[in-house]
Amino acid sequence: MKALLLAFAVVSIPSASGARADPQSEALASIDAAMPDAVAKQDFGGYILIEQKGVAVFSRGYGYADREKKIAFTADTIAQIGSLTKSMTAFAILDLERQGKLDIEKPVKTYLPGAAEPAASATIHQILTHHAGLADTCGEDFDTLTKHDLLSQCMAKPLAFTAGEDHYSNMGYSILAAVVEQVSAQSWEDYERAHLWQPLGMAHTGLTQFGDARPDRFAYGYPPGKTREDVISNSIAKLGGADWNLRGNGGTQATVTDMERFYRALSGKIAGIPPDIASAMTSPHDQIEGEAWEGYGLAVRLDRNMQPYRIGFAGSDTTFMAYFGWLPKQDVFLYVVGNNGWDNVKPVISTVLRAAYKIAGITPDMLQPSKK
Repeated sequence: MKALLLAFAVVSIPSASGARADPQSEALASIDAAMPDAVAKQDFGGYILIEQKGVAVFSRGYGYADREKKIAFTADTIAQIGSLTKSMTAFAILDLERQGKLDIEKPVKTYLPGAAEPAASATIHQILTHHAGLADTCGEDFDTLTKHDLLSQCMAKPLAFTAGEDHYSNMGYSILAAVVEQVSAQSWEDYERAHLWQPLGMAHTGLTQFGDARPDRFAYGYPPGKTREDVISNSIAKLGGADWNLRGNGGTQATVTDMERFYRALSGKIAGIPPDIASAMTSPHDQIEGEAWEGYGLAVRLDRNMQPYRIGFAGSDTTFMAYFGWLPKQDVFLYVVGNNGWDNVKPVISTVLRAAYKIAGITPDMLQPSKK
């Protein structure tokens, strides 16, 4: 699953009348102004949520989750979240460490006996922060790959980069999912459901299992110029468990409502994620470049005072795209998901993120100066 390190400039948004409107009204008006074209010209189907201090200030669906049946996209539509899956895998690893069942500073071979070198010698911390030197993938998303093949063949591939450098690796998070399964004696999905999704009330989040959710609850993908894509859990199910090009790194689906609960737990508004785990996930550990740092399953951007001003992540399979963002000092949360191709969803995310900055009062002088 592809991920993007989204960087957007902070821009001023003038009021239409020339009079100075309050920042929140200006910000929300900028979204309203942009979305008719996104829906009419790019066929955007998706949802936008912005919260400030736990209160929704903008919550709206657009277009269709299923164009053929004209089923609207709502906060309860089950839609693919792509690489946001990695934050959930990171939670599972840290949860197992909290239980004393693993140590993230140890190499993965400690917990995966017989796993192939050179990847077996990478530490869990290095893999969590994409600093292990691993290749990005060991195949396409829907190429069949068993856990055995992951551990014996994919992990045997020569390092693609120098260990200690930042290079994104989907395969790395699949290796972490294998660690979760080995240490917990549960499937990755069962562990996430028992220890994260159910405690948080994320009732419609999953990889292949969604309880009694009706088929009309799921969003289909509409890549521009191509036929619609099936619901991803249907495609994963066809792999018969040989889904290790996706497991732990992507392919998860969730509702906006569920992802909002994930944010509330990370920010301490509801129980379910222990504070030490939330802190580890949202703290800067290893640098990506400039102001951007790797957290655990999330990216962290540091302001001029080297404090986190934005925490979040984006995930996409190039058709669906989701962005989860949190401005921790001002406690502004934003979530955007769309099903009409990432080139069409990215401008919507950009508009929403600029609006969130406006609401939060984040200005360029607060951030690290750009390098020419």
